[in-house]
Amino acid sequence: MLLRQPQLLLRLFRLSTLQQSTPSSSSTASSNLLTSENGEKFLKTVIERLKECQEGNASAAPEQISYWEAIAKQASIVSDTRSELSQLNSIINDLKETEEMRKLAEGDVESIKETLESELQELATRVVPLNNLDVLSKCQIELSSGAGGQEAMLFTGELLDMYQKLAASNSWKWDPLQVDNVPLGGVRSALIAVSGENVYAKMRFEAGVHRVQRVPVNDSRMHTSTSSISVLPEPEEVSVVVPSDSVKIEAMRASGPGGQNVNKRSTAVRMTHKETGIAVHCMDERFQHLNIQIAYKRLAAILMQRQVDAMLEKIVSRRKLQVGSKARAEKIRTYNFQHDKVTDHRIQMAITGVNEFLSAGETLHAMIDRLQEQHMEDRLDHIIENCIVE
Repeated sequence: MLLRQPQLLLRLFRLSTLQQSTPSSSSTASSNLLTSENGEKFLKTVIERLKECQEGNASAAPEQISYWEAIAKQASIVSDTRSELSQLNSIINDLKETEEMRKLAEGDVESIKETLESELQELATRVVPLNNLDVLSKCQIELSSGAGGQEAMLFTGELLDMYQKLAASNSWKWDPLQVDNVPLGGVRSALIAVSGENVYAKMRFEAGVHRVQRVPVNDSRMHTSTSSISVLPEPEEVSVVVPSDSVKIEAMRASGPGGQNVNKRSTAVRMTHKETGIAVHCMDERFQHLNIQIAYKRLAAILMQRQVDAMLEKIVSRRKLQVGSKARAEKIRTYNFQHDKVTDHRIQMAITGVNEFLSAGETLHAMIDRLQEQHMEDRLDHIIENCIVE
């Protein structure tokens, strides 16, 4: 039913004081996907399948029906708002004789457009449901210096400091499991356990090769060095992924320089997963039971990452982001000190201010947020393109 003019007048004056915001590029991208031909087809398919189940002409699992219901409900809200917008545009054509009223009406249209954009974003979150990885509160970050010798180790140390500051700003727990410091400065390798709200979802796209371009203090030439980052999901319950009877545990003496309790007792352990043959070594703690606990966590994270890799291999899409072992061999980000710029090559995002970025400032948070938005777009595109109802 068309809005009556008195109702329109009240709405115009009520909304004319609202502040207007500009939709982000990510929200626009999601909206475009949902309003595309394939997006409309996907929504129509969901509504049809839900109707068939409600009428008893088809059956589906309860969680699948709940998923369809959430999408259908939000799609109906979007449809109503789009209809209202169309009605207001029609009414504006009848207000040509009153310039003031016309301007108010046009402002109302802009407000409804923003409401529609927000509703489309909500619809996108209904179409792309959270999975276990999206809410995982534990992960392991592994850093390894690559090409570049001492400069690469210095850069790896800077990345380690950056992520520690990022963890502090997010109130995450930071637990170094192994850090191989270099006497001349820097870090050869490190393994850190991090826990906190949605930590894996925010950190997973840091996995890959990070490249730095700068002139070292004792040189006059530009050097290019690299550091490799791996981010592995750690399950909430390690025993579920690695039952005690699925591994073989061997005690051994720790290698390396001698010292109190280091080489005198068999405190180090090697844990081998019987099914896959994957083995992990742990000798950093003085007591064997602590090394066994760390080995369990390390093995569980490796096995869980294998599951993530296998899952992604089954998905054929044009994703810009990947979270798997293959992606870690690719250069994902460049830190160029000469031009004072950090560039993420996957999303073509360049940010000025290398030092601020390495200090875990707002620029790092902004890039992580944009990577998460791109991940949402990739998943939404995959579901719509393949007309898959998860």
